[in-house]
Amino acid sequence: MQTQTITKKILPKWIYQRLIGDWNKDGFKKYFSNTSWIFIARVVSILVSFFTIAIVARYLGPDNYGKISYAQSFVAIFSVFASLGIDQVLYRDLIAHPEKEKELLGTAFVSKLFFGSITLITTLLVSVVVKNDPILTWLIFIITFSFLFQSFGVIAHAFSAKVKAKYTSYVAIIIAFLIPALKLALIYFGKGILYFAVVISFEALIFAFGYVYIYMHIFRYSPLDWRFSVHTFKGLLRRSWPLMLASLSGYIYGRIDQVMIQHFLDSAAVGVYGIAVRLTEFLSFLPGIIVASLFPAIMNAREHDTIEYKKRFRYLTLLCIIISTFLAICLFILSPLIVSVLFGKEFFESIHLLRIYVWSNIGTISVILMQNYFVAENKSLHFLFFSVFGASINLGLNVVLIPRFGAQGAAYATLITLFLVVCTFLFYKIVSRKNKK
Repeated sequence: MQTQTITKKILPKWIYQRLIGDWNKDGFKKYFSNTSWIFIARVVSILVSFFTIAIVARYLGPDNYGKISYAQSFVAIFSVFASLGIDQVLYRDLIAHPEKEKELLGTAFVSKLFFGSITLITTLLVSVVVKNDPILTWLIFIITFSFLFQSFGVIAHAFSAKVKAKYTSYVAIIIAFLIPALKLALIYFGKGILYFAVVISFEALIFAFGYVYIYMHIFRYSPLDWRFSVHTFKGLLRRSWPLMLASLSGYIYGRIDQVMIQHFLDSAAVGVYGIAVRLTEFLSFLPGIIVASLFPAIMNAREHDTIEYKKRFRYLTLLCIIISTFLAICLFILSPLIVSVLFGKEFFESIHLLRIYVWSNIGTISVILMQNYFVAENKSLHFLFFSVFGASINLGLNVVLIPRFGAQGAAYATLITLFLVVCTFLFYKIVSRKNKK
């Protein structure tokens, strides 16, 4: 089923007409056919991981689950330097210059592998400097190996650029079942948290093998055919650094709370807080699908009618905020039942945190829309400003609020940060509109 069909069934007819209208051209239909596989893979992954997380959290308990969550958050912050933020630039270049595919892929792969190795060493050194206990250091050490395997992720962009994302989605769907199965096997055999960290890195390794296999099987090329170009590397890096800094800022105010809870409080607090975060993240799935599937149609409208484009963007924003608010209210009401049934009494404190953190879902979807707006307007540096602004505010608020209010302070810090970022963006829009007049 195409994403377009899914979206039509999700949305009332009059809303869909206002957002899409008659802009559904043949090229756009082709896009939907391609991205539908991406969404199907994402749906499968989210549904399977939702229940897997509950089972794993019950097995590990708040303390050990908190250690795993901390290690993943710690590594995620550094992952930006391993990827260099070149993915979006690489994707655009593969579309614009298909004749340079081998050079682009080779340059991106070598760059990611080299900087991934440096980032791996740097992450471990920082972990030692901040005096993590040995278990946390080992967890971080194991998970950071994923930096090396993620270099093969460049292959996914080659498939997307050729509108053949269904093949990489096959790999994602298989792994969506394989990795949870491995985690359940670890639980069955009574293994400890270090084994779960191995599975996290193993997931990146399996993706690498899967991508290489389908690349060689479908395109009849080998990664050995790729070549590195210093000139191409400089071009990729020159255009990607704003995106890299924006991603870093996003990771900071998306992950730094769990890192700081570990250092101000303990692993159990991270585990309890992490459940509230994961449950809230699941809420953004439906609005995320709507934005990802309808935004190209709105961009299509922009090419023909600027006024129509702005009107449809407003409709999309209103729709996503209404859906996010409705989902937040539902989770707020049902949080005691969901936490107690899925995670058990040990995570009971997550209920209070969830009822605070759940409202961040509205701010998160607003920031996603904001990012899409700046991409559409070709103003990446403006989004970089908002990302750095948000990261700075969130970091400062966590330092002040966590020691005073515990894990709830981190939840309040996230809410306040998102509120200030959205308000600042609205002020930016008002000023921009006045200057145009």
